[in-house]
Amino acid sequence: MVRRSREEAEATRQALLDTALRLFAAEGPEAVTLKQIAAQAGVTHGALYWHFRNKQDLLAQLLQQCELPFEAHYLEQRQAVQQDALGALEAFVRAGLMQLSRDPRARNIYRLFHYGRACSPELAPLQPVLNAQLETWQGYLHYFLKQARKQKQLRKKLDLDQVSAGLLIGLVGAMDLWLTMPERFDLDARIECLLAIQLEGLKALKPSML
Repeated sequence: MVRRSREEAEATRQALLDTALRLFAAEGPEAVTLKQIAAQAGVTHGALYWHFRNKQDLLAQLLQQCELPFEAHYLEQRQAVQQDALGALEAFVRAGLMQLSRDPRARNIYRLFHYGRACSPELAPLQPVLNAQLETWQGYLHYFLKQARKQKQLRKKLDLDQVSAGLLIGLVGAMDLWLTMPERFDLDARIECLLAIQLEGLKALKPSML
């Protein structure tokens, strides 16, 4: 038996992860077998089990590796927020949604782990991590809103927890609707309209509404 190099082993593992993401996102984790993943990746069933104990292990490692674009764009806007917090918020949301709409890998990650709040029983063990991701996204929105309030771009007494939660609901709803009916709700084409509605709504909010 030929001993594989570390690089070859890692290449095989990555091919399995990439194939699993594509198949899981398209069909749902419960509809895809490990045997199908191995075959699509061009490796033996045994090779898959050398890298992953079972489907749960594969999903857990896939989640650990997969990142949606929101963190990177949040970090990019941390500098701009000092000059214009609402402008930084707008740029953060625009960049994240644009990448999600145009990058097939990012779209597959969201579809697998968050679309429809990922109700697949196969993902149940991962729900605490997925819930924490949503809380992190709300935290990014909350940060921009807090800076905007300091800069007097928003009313002082707004409940930022509720406002950031409302923004997150709107964004998640837009992404889910797009994945449900992509022909009718083209996310890329509607980003500017969505941003305009949300930002004007923020400026119009009064504490009594919350």
